[in-house]
Amino acid sequence: MELVFFYGLAIASLLIGTAAIYMALVEAFPLSWLYYHYFLRKPLNWFIFIGLLVWTGVIFYQSNEMPLWVIAPLLITGLALVLTYKMHQEKAFPAVFFPAMAKDPNQLPLDDQMEMAVIEYEGITKCYPLDYVIHHHIINDHFEDKIVALTYCAMCRSIIPFDVTAIGPLKVGSFKNANMIVADVRTNTFFQQSTFQSLIGKLHPYELTMIPFQILSWLEVKQTIESPQVVKVSEKDFKDFELPIPGIWKKLVASEATPGLASKNRDKTFPARTHVIGITDSSIKDRLVYLKKEVLSEKVVENKEYGFVLIGAGKTVNAYKNTLKAQKLAIRLDGNELRDANSNTKWNIRGKYISGELKADLEPIAISDEYWFSWIKFHEQSKLIRLKS
Repeated sequence: MELVFFYGLAIASLLIGTAAIYMALVEAFPLSWLYYHYFLRKPLNWFIFIGLLVWTGVIFYQSNEMPLWVIAPLLITGLALVLTYKMHQEKAFPAVFFPAMAKDPNQLPLDDQMEMAVIEYEGITKCYPLDYVIHHHIINDHFEDKIVALTYCAMCRSIIPFDVTAIGPLKVGSFKNANMIVADVRTNTFFQQSTFQSLIGKLHPYELTMIPFQILSWLEVKQTIESPQVVKVSEKDFKDFELPIPGIWKKLVASEATPGLASKNRDKTFPARTHVIGITDSSIKDRLVYLKKEVLSEKVVENKEYGFVLIGAGKTVNAYKNTLKAQKLAIRLDGNELRDANSNTKWNIRGKYISGELKADLEPIAISDEYWFSWIKFHEQSKLIRLKS
């Protein structure tokens, strides 16, 4: 009977130690289980491990003989305790808190075509290579007296910076429906990254505040920003991204699999990893979405109804309002510059004023460049706008 009990507790501890993974991947498990598991997994497994050690001591005391049959369940419980700490998304993707900026960005191991997340906020502009961000999923940084958390869900490719000054830095909380769950460090409230909404925790209900940003190549950054501030990185920060099981990531992104979101619950209008541009700016009441390849093909896409224009250059898309100083714009892409055909005003690809009548920068709007399966899962009422038949 004791043997059965020992093995039963050992298996239970193993299930607890690995639950952060399988409960995130299986939709049937409620989100609340993931949340409470976050707090309970360590004390529960320590309780089981210490309890079995004490029980072993009692058996030894009573029989004056070491029961060898306890070795296997104790080893299993010890392994489970290690996995409790190691097999959690927070450990696999450690958030970065207030990283140093490079003294000389030109000395960094950056390729001209490397994609950079460019955040301009509170008069400060900082740049973060996406190949660096993906290993951490969250970069917390200061912008004057504000705190911004740049979040990047590798599974769905959604890149969203939030102003988290009011609640403090973010970390990876878990993963559900093939999208990252972020959590604030102070209260561990869970938020769905894709919707900005809290899910459970002390701050619930609460909505994170997204701020506009841009994706530019390193070459475009150098051409448009004088002395750019770039996070300090090294060659090791650009190693190939991998999940804990080596080789599985490349197979995953080359397939239609969406771990955590069952095929039967996924919209199949397009292949799962079709790149789309979703409009997320709070000034636009409806959720609109475009196929990225169509925007890049057209280069300039104006939406007169909602008052914005999409600019596709190279491999990236950025968006701006199509009015400035109460004047309607007719933006054209001339090489690496934007030009208003009405006033002949020119801006660089970041929307910064160069010359012409309208002496002001373009006003950016927030967009999300992500995969179709994730966008439509969390924005089911989106209006899909096709540019070509």
